[in-house]
Amino acid sequence: MKAKKFLAVFLLLAASAFAQTPGLFITAGGGLAQMTTGNFSVYNPQASISGQPQGEELPVLDKKATVGVARLTVGYNFTENWALQLSYAAYGTGEARLAFPLYPDYSWAVGAGPDTYQRHVLKYKPTALTLLPSYTYAVGDKTRVIIGAGINYGMNSSHIETTTISGATVEPANRGPQSWSYAKETKRNVGYIVSLGFDYAFTDQLSAALTGNYSTFKTKIPSSPWAAASKSSVNTDSLGAELSLGWHW
Repeated sequence: MKAKKFLAVFLLLAASAFAQTPGLFITAGGGLAQMTTGNFSVYNPQASISGQPQGEELPVLDKKATVGVARLTVGYNFTENWALQLSYAAYGTGEARLAFPLYPDYSWAVGAGPDTYQRHVLKYKPTALTLLPSYTYAVGDKTRVIIGAGINYGMNSSHIETTTISGATVEPANRGPQSWSYAKETKRNVGYIVSLGFDYAFTDQLSAALTGNYSTFKTKIPSSPWAAASKSSVNTDSLGAELSLGWHW
């Protein structure tokens, strides 16, 4: 019986040794995120210059991109276990490669032969404000697990970039890539975020955390003269891992 009491007291002390004192904290860090756009198709509204049948829908060729992310968080511990975090995150530029790579009759514009083609890329760059309630569970003297779920207010800027590549059969003056960007737009929406983190305390004030999170955004799909989409916007999912440093008052 004494051994059980001793074990219970020991576990209680171990759990409370790293109990977070109520107060303000701030963290800063970054990492990598894999962005994936939802399913959609594109078609060419000007079939006469592309060689593709007008209105024929083709799937997006590549919808995944790995980007960097930076995050700044301000939070407050209300109790030893519960906290509320407000963060701002800025992501790198993601890409989704669209269809219509070949333009066999494009010679009317650049004097090109059959080796001339166009490449269309949807580019997007999300930022987000996140409100995240979190729960902390101590697993040792200096380590703890932090679980959170909240809402994401996303602002996602996107545009279509079209590049014409002229090959060897083209006159020298017309060779090489020529690029255009179309219709930069921003999509704002409310999504959600869930996170799981492991925190290590160096001192009572300084800690480091490794966090994995999943969040959702919306991406606007602008139209260009050579690529129109079957949807005006699509879901964009982010699965990321971030390393951060925190200071606690």
